[in-house]
Amino acid sequence: MCLASGIVQGLTWAKGHESLDYFEFGSIGGSPPIDGIVTFWTAVILFQNLVPISLYISIEIVKLAQAFFIYSDVDMYYAHIDYPCTPKSWNISDDLGQIEYIFSDKTGTLTQNVMEFKKCTINGIPYGEAYTEAQAGMDKRAGVDVEVEGARARAQIAKDRVSMLRELREIHKNPYLDNDQLTFVSSEFVADLRGAAGEEQAKANSHFMLALALCHTVLPDRLSEDPPRIDFKAQSPDEAALVATARDCGFTLLECTSKGVRLSIQGTEVDFEVLNTLEFNSSRKRMSAIIRMPDGKIILFCKGADSIIYSRLAPGQQAELRASTAEHLEIFAREGLRTLCIAQKELTEEEYRVWNREHEIAAAAVHGREEKLEEVADAMERELTLLGGTAIEDRLQDGVPDTIALLAEAGIKLWVLTGDKVETAINIGFSCNLLDNGMDLILVKVDDDSMETAARMLDEYLQIFNLHGTPEELEAARKDHNPPAPTHALVIDGEALKLFLDEELRMKFLLLCKQCKAVLCCRVSPSQKASVVQMVKKGLDVMTLSIGDGANDVAMIQEADVGVGLAGVEGRAAVMSSDYAIGQFRFLGRLVLVHGRWSYHRLAEMVANFFYKVCVIFS
Repeated sequence: MCLASGIVQGLTWAKGHESLDYFEFGSIGGSPPIDGIVTFWTAVILFQNLVPISLYISIEIVKLAQAFFIYSDVDMYYAHIDYPCTPKSWNISDDLGQIEYIFSDKTGTLTQNVMEFKKCTINGIPYGEAYTEAQAGMDKRAGVDVEVEGARARAQIAKDRVSMLRELREIHKNPYLDNDQLTFVSSEFVADLRGAAGEEQAKANSHFMLALALCHTVLPDRLSEDPPRIDFKAQSPDEAALVATARDCGFTLLECTSKGVRLSIQGTEVDFEVLNTLEFNSSRKRMSAIIRMPDGKIILFCKGADSIIYSRLAPGQQAELRASTAEHLEIFAREGLRTLCIAQKELTEEEYRVWNREHEIAAAAVHGREEKLEEVADAMERELTLLGGTAIEDRLQDGVPDTIALLAEAGIKLWVLTGDKVETAINIGFSCNLLDNGMDLILVKVDDDSMETAARMLDEYLQIFNLHGTPEELEAARKDHNPPAPTHALVIDGEALKLFLDEELRMKFLLLCKQCKAVLCCRVSPSQKASVVQMVKKGLDVMTLSIGDGANDVAMIQEADVGVGLAGVEGRAAVMSSDYAIGQFRFLGRLVLVHGRWSYHRLAEMVANFFYKVCVIFS
C-alpha cells in the first residue's frame, strides 16, 4: 500500500497540468522521484494503524484458544491409555486446515502394534492357522462371502487349538502355558515335535523354537508364582511375540543371568552362555546372538528380513529348502503377516576367538565406533544356514478404513511409507481401503540397480498417463490441486526408491506419483521416509502432514509441515518430536477435517473483521 501510494504520487506529479495543481501547495521534494519517496514514508506513518500490534496479539490468543479446544475434544480422547489429543505446537492449528498430503507409517500407526505369532515354516514345512484381515480382503476381492468363510475358518482354528493344547500338555505339563494367550495354533507342529514326521523334523522343530528362545534382547518378568506366569519386556513387540511362542511350546525363558540366560526346555532347566549380542537397527535389519551351548558348541543365531538373511546364506547350499521357505514366506506376506527369517552358523573356538578380539577392538574405538562395529558384525553374519521363517499378525486399529475413506473423500492424498514387504503392504492396503479392485497397480522394482534401467522404466510408466516428465508438465501438476482419478496406485520398494530419489529422476518420479491415487513405499529406511516427504513438500509446494508412532518415524515427522505422533507401545519418541499427539489413527480425521477447517476458518474471519474494524474507526 505504501509503495503503491509513492509510485502513484510520483507518476501523477510528473504529468503536470492536472487538477492536482489547484489542490497541492507545491512540490515538497522538488522533483517527482523525491516526491514519491516522501509520500512512501508518509504513507508508512499514516497506514501503520491499519495493522496494529494488537492484531498479532489477537491472532496468538485465537490460536491458543483453538489449541485448548483441540485438547478438550472428548471425541479424540483415547481412554485405553488415558490420552487426549495433545497439541505440542499451539500456533499452527490453521495449517491443519490446508493439508493436501498425509504420509503415514504402517506398523503401530495403521495397525495396533500388538503382535501375535500365527505361522512359521521349519525345514521346508509350514505350520499354523490364521484368518487375517488381509486374507479376508483377498477373499472379498475374489467374490467369496467373507462372513461365512471367516466363521468356518475360526471354527476350524478353535477346534485345532483344543487339540494342540491337549498334545502340548501330553508332552510336558508346561506351567507357563496359558490357554488364553496361545496365538500359534498348529496341531501338526506338535505332532511333528513328537516325531510323527520323523526324527529329523522333530529335531528341526525343537531347534527352531530353541533359536527363538535364545536370539533376542528380551527380559522376562514374573507376574505371579501361583499359577506361574511370565511376561516379556522387549524393545520390539515382535521379539516378545517370538519368545512368548517359544514359551507356549515348552521352551521358556526363565531369567537372564550374569553370564547368559536360563531356559526351561520341556521341564528341564538349562543354562546357556550368551557370548555376544549384535543388536538390531534400521540399517542392519537383523540381530544376532552368539551362544555357547551346554555341549560346548558355539552357535550364532540370526534373525532378520528375508532379503537380508537370504543374501547371507552359504552359497550353493540348501537350494530346495531356500525355495520352499521363500514360497511359504511369500504366501504368509500375501496374507498380511510380517515375516522374518531364522538362520544359524556354527563356529569353532578359534573362529570365535579371532572375531571376538576384533569386536573388542571395534567396541573400544574412539572414532568411528559404530561403523567399525557394523563392519565386524557384517563379517560374522555370513555363510549362514537357514532354519526357517516366522509370520506375525499385526491387526488394523479400529476405524482405520473409515478414516482413510473419509480423508480421500475430502481430497487429501495418503501415502504409506513402511518397512514391510511389498506383498504385505499391498494386502494391508486393500484391507484398509487405501487400494481397491478398480485400481491398476504400478509395481516398481529395479532388478539391476541401474540408473539407466530406472530412467527407462520411469519413462514407460509416464507414458501410461501420456506424460514425458517435462518441466512444463511438472509446473502444471504443481498448480493442479485436484485429487487424481482413482484408477492407478503405485507400489515401490526401497531399492528402487533409492534410485528414483536421485536428482536426475526425482521430479519425473514425483510427476508419476502425482497421477496415482495411492502410493505405497515398502522396505524404506527412516532417511528415505524423510526424503519422500521433502520431495513432495518442495516439489509440489503443498502443505504436508506426517504421522508415525516410533523413533524410526521422527525424521519423517520433523520434515513435514505438521507432524503427528501416536502414543503407542514403541515409546514416545514420535510424540516428543511431533506438533500434535493422538492415541489412535482414527482421530486424525477429526483433527484435520474438523479442527483444522474450523481453525483456518476462524482465523481468516477474525483477520478480515479486524481490518474492517480498523477501517471503520479511521474512516
